[in-house]
Amino acid sequence: MASQRFLSVDLGAESGRGVVAEFDGERVAFSEIGRFETGRGREDLGPDGVRRWDFARIGDEVEALLTKASGDGALHGVGVDSWGVDHGFLDADGVLLAPPVAYRDLSHAAAHEEVLSRITREELWDATGIQPLSFNTLYQIAARQKDSPEVLDRARRLLLIPDLLHNVLTGKRSLVVEGTNASTTQMQRPGVGGWNTDLLDRLGLPSHFLGEVVSPGSRVGETPGGIPVYAPGTHDTASAVAATPVKSGERWAFLSSGTWSLLGAELPAPVLSREAMELGFSNEGGVAGTTRFLKNIMGLWLVQECRRSLAKTTGRQFTYPELVTLAEAARPDGPLIDAVAPRFLAPADMAEEIRAACAETGQTLPADAGALIRCCLESLAMAYRLSLRDLGRLLGQEFDVLHVIGGGSQNLLLNQWTADACGVTVKSGPSEATALGNALGQLVASGAVTDWTQAREVSRRSADVATFVPDPARLAQWAQRENEVLKLWAK
Repeated sequence: MASQRFLSVDLGAESGRGVVAEFDGERVAFSEIGRFETGRGREDLGPDGVRRWDFARIGDEVEALLTKASGDGALHGVGVDSWGVDHGFLDADGVLLAPPVAYRDLSHAAAHEEVLSRITREELWDATGIQPLSFNTLYQIAARQKDSPEVLDRARRLLLIPDLLHNVLTGKRSLVVEGTNASTTQMQRPGVGGWNTDLLDRLGLPSHFLGEVVSPGSRVGETPGGIPVYAPGTHDTASAVAATPVKSGERWAFLSSGTWSLLGAELPAPVLSREAMELGFSNEGGVAGTTRFLKNIMGLWLVQECRRSLAKTTGRQFTYPELVTLAEAARPDGPLIDAVAPRFLAPADMAEEIRAACAETGQTLPADAGALIRCCLESLAMAYRLSLRDLGRLLGQEFDVLHVIGGGSQNLLLNQWTADACGVTVKSGPSEATALGNALGQLVASGAVTDWTQAREVSRRSADVATFVPDPARLAQWAQRENEVLKLWAK
């Protein structure tokens, strides 16, 4: 068959990019055509003091990527993926009422506490299968009801970030929400899907703006120029997991490594036990009707924000490879922080927050850049160790392989530390898992492949994978460190 070209637009909390995926009938080859800062919402403070995404600029950047990609040859489709939970509201004329609020905005914490004062955590879990993280869409809507109820009154449709961009690309004709991202809102029923309007009614929150939900791998319209617009797994982790190059018979778990780390397993149905709730796991939607049973860990956000802190205090803009080199050279017996703790979600200064956490637990403070970044990376490896063990206990199984996918899979030092800490073989790659999964969703939607099973075969043929084998001696060292640090964290 003749090659087909698709544009995968992959948005992260730090940057967005466009990747052209060329499918020759067997495998996908990539070429990145552009990248831009998404802004992270930290500096974009509106007159109301709320952190918002500069959505108009992001939309312009995405349209520019489409123009560039289509100028280089015929495009057979375009699709967008991004982080979850953040959203915008359209009025009756299809106009965006306000730029989307960034999930790290501090206003959500008070709304989160208010909701949890009106319904128990257990009831929320039973109703949604999702952990009550303070930035979930549910609490964002509760915050908007308090600070800008007129926006909710005028809203006629809620669209998540990728859906908003599909709306832009189709000339405001696409008004649907894709299911994998909808599952992150904590407003859907677990497993069966569909908006849980009973929950919203109980909390006194409006639901009139909730519309149709479509499956990943759906056509949602076309551009004014006639290019099909497809909804892949629009949650970036859903696309990344869909592209995991799993071999038949593997007992595998995934670690989607980027700004966030998401560690979990792909399952046929949700796990709704109380133990799963207590251990911090969530049930999010996957492709082909699967469940992404996973735990949120702060991820390389720790390193990104420490890099910002170091730029302010040292006047030097370290590159990420420089920071990894400094971390490898630092002392191996340094402090560890709890990389799941909410305190690291949006601190004013990450380096100072980490030092404060170390001081509170009686550990040595990381004094320089190498010690600071080593603390971040080793803390992530410890979090992966603890979470993978919890996952295995919940599912009643052991794992042969941990697939590390996404941009963080390029951190070879963290990959080896993860293998050593977890005591399992780590297979890293593809680093372009999200863009590949996005493209696979478009292949399914366009009919270029038959289904998601065939799409994963394409992934196996397309992905470059590196293997990291655990060192038994270092596994024993990690076990000792675990015992020590859990005692310190418990104080």
